[in-house]
Amino acid sequence: MKCKMILGASLMMLSAVLWRNLAQSSPAVKPATLAPPTNVRVEAGENAIKVLWDASSDEADHTFAGYNVYFDTKSLVLLSPDRPPNEVQVGKRVHACVIKGLENGRQYFFHVRARNIGGGISAASLPEQEAAPQPEGKNYAVSMYDDDVSTTASNSGYGWSRENGQDIPGYRGVTQHGKYVDIVMMELPAAKSKSIFISPSEADFTRRWPLRNKTLIADIGTNWVMADSLPDEAFTMTAEIKHGHVYVLKTHDNYYVKLRIDSIEEVNLLLRFEEPRRNAILNKITFTYASQLDQNYEHFLTGKP
Repeated sequence: MKCKMILGASLMMLSAVLWRNLAQSSPAVKPATLAPPTNVRVEAGENAIKVLWDASSDEADHTFAGYNVYFDTKSLVLLSPDRPPNEVQVGKRVHACVIKGLENGRQYFFHVRARNIGGGISAASLPEQEAAPQPEGKNYAVSMYDDDVSTTASNSGYGWSRENGQDIPGYRGVTQHGKYVDIVMMELPAAKSKSIFISPSEADFTRRWPLRNKTLIADIGTNWVMADSLPDEAFTMTAEIKHGHVYVLKTHDNYYVKLRIDSIEEVNLLLRFEEPRRNAILNKITFTYASQLDQNYEHFLTGKP
């Protein structure tokens, strides 16, 4: 931990020195005594990266104008005057930006700077972030974890998180990740060969979770691409999972996700040795998913951010 702190401090000092020298050698770069934003993070999407950050400590100042988001295929913390990086400007109190038109699979570097009304900018947010846009449609094969009481034949399920496409399936202990789950896949108690999507806010066993997210589900049949917006009545709290069907999920924070069910089959899931039941026959669902990085539903209809 001490080595990481020393390394972080060294990088900050190096960045400040190089930033000062660069600003002096390039009249196009106007330094400002502003605190940079903090906690910059990135989310990958289809031909797009979403950049998020926490506010600069100087944002309340009357001369504060907003933020500059910089991105390139090479590290750009130094803002070389010979090779200006790509820049997107946002206003005051805006702490997120979706960079579109990027090449899938190619690595990009990102950092954010604070900006004042005179056009001066702060040093770069550190550490610099990097990410590669991902082609729409990632394929996952998941088995439901066993949330059964040993004497019952119901309540097997699987928790799925939008942030990474899936949580890790396994055994009952996985429910500790409940606060991150946007959608639950469960076997129907009366028909073990069938499964349903269910909003975590509706599942009985999620009552013990610290956060019960509400997710709405719409079954749009076998068509992967939509041309029209779905009416409110198309969304429900539960939906049976059917082979070949595509589902639109509207998450608790109004993000949109598509799932296409590629296959459903039964698998034998071995449990830990100390569990009351040593194994269980559960459904294995293979699906392709795509998510929308911002809350623009019209952009989402075509599957491209």
